[in-house]
Amino acid sequence: MIIPTYNRDKLILKALDSIFNQTFKDFEILIIDDASTDNTEQVIQEMNHPQIRYFKLEKNGGQCIARNFALQHVKGEFVAFLDSDDEWLPEKLEKQVALFDNGSDRMGGAYGNSYTTDAIKDETVLIKTENYRGNIHDKFLAGFCPPTPSMFMVKREALERVNGFDEKLLTFVDLDLWMRISEHYDFDYVDDPVIIKYEQIGDQYVNNFNKRYKGYHLFMKKWSIVLKEKRGKMGVLEMRRHLVYALVVPILDHPPANLQREMFKLFGLLFRIRSTRMRLYTKSLAILLFGPKIIYRVRKIIS
Repeated sequence: MIIPTYNRDKLILKALDSIFNQTFKDFEILIIDDASTDNTEQVIQEMNHPQIRYFKLEKNGGQCIARNFALQHVKGEFVAFLDSDDEWLPEKLEKQVALFDNGSDRMGGAYGNSYTTDAIKDETVLIKTENYRGNIHDKFLAGFCPPTPSMFMVKREALERVNGFDEKLLTFVDLDLWMRISEHYDFDYVDDPVIIKYEQIGDQYVNNFNKRYKGYHLFMKKWSIVLKEKRGKMGVLEMRRHLVYALVVPILDHPPANLQREMFKLFGLLFRIRSTRMRLYTKSLAILLFGPKIIYRVRKIIS
């Protein structure tokens, strides 16, 4: 399995514990330290665990570069991803390996459901959406995307066939990967939670509007022609809606301090997809007029 990490010395041990607690034990762990400046290296070296292979990059390049670096050193048939602020549930690997063992040769990826823990609200909820199996390329083209690569196990040959993650993209890199892999391989899923995903950890991309805004445009620039050819103009609009809501909803729920000056960009996204979600416009207008703190004040009053 592959763990990219950057300045997560306080969190990565929890992620590693969730790996060591797996009921399936035949694995190696590749930790790719993306040029951390904290004590991550010391924490890992002190563990001195035989299943861990630790690499530290000289320059911070982001998760795509870190994951692709790891793919060059993977030895096993399957690859599982774990972000260093998430946790796997104990039977995650066992259940997904069973899917591959019982599936066809065309199967390339397996995923599952998840619990999500909101670090600000201090609550954990089960996120169980409608999942799909088999040839689901059209589903990915329609914007279907499980919330994190930490839910997945993928054949190494499938990752190699599509050359791994696209390092030119900033966000939605997992959806891009599944769209490319699903052109050649089927997917299956475990109908159970397989991870605990932690939201609102301070340095997550979800809190950086400018990076996600630029990432949205890079993704659409790459895929708009393909989407139009395969799904028509409405297919392009449908994908835009999925991506915009994935960008806007969490950032309006927990707006960063600098969001007020970016509100006209955010309004532009909502208008472009012809959004009818009035609650998003109301929150956006409140932030524009009164600043991001208004959202937290209102939430405090309501609670």
